[in-house]
Amino acid sequence: MQDRTSRMLIGAGERKDRLYWYRGVHKAQACHVRMENQLALWHQRLGHPSFKIVQMLLDISGKCTSDELNKVCKICEKSKQTRDKFSLCDHQALNIFDLIHCDLWGPYKTPSCCGASYFLTIVDDCSRAVWIYLLKEKTEVSVTLKKNFTLVERQYNKCVKMVRFDNGTEFMCLKQYFMQQGILHQTSCVGTPQQNGRVERKHRHILNVSRSLRFEGKLPLKFWGECVLTAGYLINLTPSSILKGKSRYEVIHRCAPSYAHLRVFGSLCYAHNQSRQRDKFDSRSRKCVFVRYPFGQKGWKLFDLDT
Repeated sequence: MQDRTSRMLIGAGERKDRLYWYRGVHKAQACHVRMENQLALWHQRLGHPSFKIVQMLLDISGKCTSDELNKVCKICEKSKQTRDKFSLCDHQALNIFDLIHCDLWGPYKTPSCCGASYFLTIVDDCSRAVWIYLLKEKTEVSVTLKKNFTLVERQYNKCVKMVRFDNGTEFMCLKQYFMQQGILHQTSCVGTPQQNGRVERKHRHILNVSRSLRFEGKLPLKFWGECVLTAGYLINLTPSSILKGKSRYEVIHRCAPSYAHLRVFGSLCYAHNQSRQRDKFDSRSRKCVFVRYPFGQKGWKLFDLDT
């Protein structure tokens, strides 16, 4: 049987027992299906956003699997890869001088009054106490570190057990010395100053205090060395929340520090004129500026404004 208009077959008959039995026409259709990852396709079309963002923009949550969401895109790795975050380290050495951190700052464009262009920072991990040394050249680092180790052994009856620093040549040249003394040394990975973060953050602290002192005293830039040394001295006397309100000096020396000798940095002062050639009618004082607390002396270091 055919359709009268289109002449399309719409039915057929089958002869059984001298009769024609009608049967319909079974339609057969062949389809070519191409499976396609819609999530990856739209990820490419939208300029490689994250797969979770693509899933939010398109209602394809039922069409993608967890494997597709966790799939790594090579283009994204090449174009958007960043360094992993460094978690905060809460580790603290149990005893003083079990671990110290070292770093060298500089060179600075303006030499200090003593001619130094660098300063070496040594931080004790337990007490957070800081020692600062002004240096003219990098080659002075090895000698200064050895002197500091001797100071620790004589004054505190302690031995430095472990040293942590970066890969600077001024520190790496001491590897043989550390092996002979039984001192463990740890270095940060190349290009990863975050692993030496304790002394790096201490540098920021020192520079913040140093700038405050210089601005307070309105001193020229050549006094930056005096500001840095004074900053280290004051930091050791300042209470710390990490040490539960104690100062670094108190943790190291096991006694509270005295604050009676502290003066405002850069303040005007008058030093007694002790010249033997002084005339009876000469000035009895010299106009000076207070610039530092000298190590090993019970007094103040002053800068004579006239001479």
